[in-house]
Amino acid sequence: MDNQFSLLRLARPMRPYLLTALLFVPCYFLQSYLGWHSYSYFVFLPAVVLAEVLFGFGIGLFAILLTATIVTFLFIQPFYTLWLAPAQLPALALFALTAILIFGACEAVRLLIDYVTDRRQNPPKPVAASPAVKPNQRAVSVDMWRGFVLCTIFINHMPGNLFEVITSRNFGLSDSAEAFVFMSGVAMALAYGRKFNAGKEADVSLALGKRAVKLYGVHVLMTLAGIAIFAAGALHWRMPDLMAIHGRDLYVQDAGTFLLGTLSLGHQIGYFNILPLYIALIALVPALFYLARLHIGVMLAASALLYGLARYYGWNLPSWPVAGGWFFNPFTWQFMMAIGIAVGLLLQQGRLAISKPLFALGGLIVFAGAFVVTNGFGLSFGVREAVYGWLDLDKTNLGLGRLVHFLGMAGFIYGLGISPKLASLRVMQPLIMLGRHSLLVFFLLSLLAGAGQVVLMTGHDALWIQIALVCGGIAFLCAAAKFSEAEKAAGGPVMVRG
Repeated sequence: MDNQFSLLRLARPMRPYLLTALLFVPCYFLQSYLGWHSYSYFVFLPAVVLAEVLFGFGIGLFAILLTATIVTFLFIQPFYTLWLAPAQLPALALFALTAILIFGACEAVRLLIDYVTDRRQNPPKPVAASPAVKPNQRAVSVDMWRGFVLCTIFINHMPGNLFEVITSRNFGLSDSAEAFVFMSGVAMALAYGRKFNAGKEADVSLALGKRAVKLYGVHVLMTLAGIAIFAAGALHWRMPDLMAIHGRDLYVQDAGTFLLGTLSLGHQIGYFNILPLYIALIALVPALFYLARLHIGVMLAASALLYGLARYYGWNLPSWPVAGGWFFNPFTWQFMMAIGIAVGLLLQQGRLAISKPLFALGGLIVFAGAFVVTNGFGLSFGVREAVYGWLDLDKTNLGLGRLVHFLGMAGFIYGLGISPKLASLRVMQPLIMLGRHSLLVFFLLSLLAGAGQVVLMTGHDALWIQIALVCGGIAFLCAAAKFSEAEKAAGGPVMVRG
């Protein structure tokens, strides 16, 4: 009798795995009937999702591995082996990505149900503000990541340089644009969230209006300076092609119309087009703060609804005089700003936490993104081309693939808990300083990157020139940020401050 009870106790932890295996039986017979080959993984997808819903995230991962093993061994040539040809890997990668995205949706629903149930059983009590983020004080780690993003933008805005291959967009489905808008939302919440909730809506709105006006002036000045840089390069090196791309050709055709288009924000030249998005998003921040005061979930739901409607109906602000829409669609990118604001408000309240399942999911998303972008880490060419078309990576409209990848990466990094430790290191102080003066740094890096583009596009692309452009440019940006810091400490004027 004792032995029987011991066996029952041992068998109890195995029940989810045994029941998951039973879920695969009807899928096995269905696949035998259908006779699919490379995409036969998807026949088992209902069983995989059901296993995750019934037993949780860990069992769901087991179901993915079981699917990969069964299908590869029984239904894909050569049969009765676990070997896959490079052309057969994209189907497996796509299946794994699809399953992980569905797992994320299931976890989100489960967390929402737990949250609603907990709120009903235990009404919320006032939450004390986190001592780590005091009023009117930026989180140092936020400034560090903003500085890192600015350096990444600087490198990526000089295509063809040596350092470009090590930036994050070469290892994932999102890039610095998502990080720029997200971190801007976090900074907005840390700077203005408490004031707005304290009843100073008018003061916050006025401050945001002044900031939008400053950004508008910086954008116009930056655009005209960029045109001057490229025009000078075209004249000096007798390369008119420098003025023929990225919207600069309108200046050559009709300088007056170009100026009107720039002043109206209707015409935005390439690599100088993110500040108009930022200006438009700032106009929405008071409304987002108001909704967040009702509940952060209400704000996110309203923002997600606007995102979905804009994607479905194709809403965008029109460009002028060239037909089309803004390169960064404000109606969709506002969702990323709203998520950043939500994170910033939760940081202020000390309520931002990442569960173990979500942390693991973030890690899987990061791994899957790197696997796809790098063609299976260089082991399976063709994965990227085969999978990209399925992932909705539209940059203009903040495609879901980009959004999910960035959120997974951000959650994974936050869950590691390394940001405060990194920010305390002396070597990170230049990045913190760059992030603290982000607008000045962005203005200067845009002009430096434009000049670097001219140098590289005119054939001056020797290795030492690439190193000098990137390293010398970042050193100059650090010096400018340090000068701005000193001017602020001395009470002197600061030209442009982030």
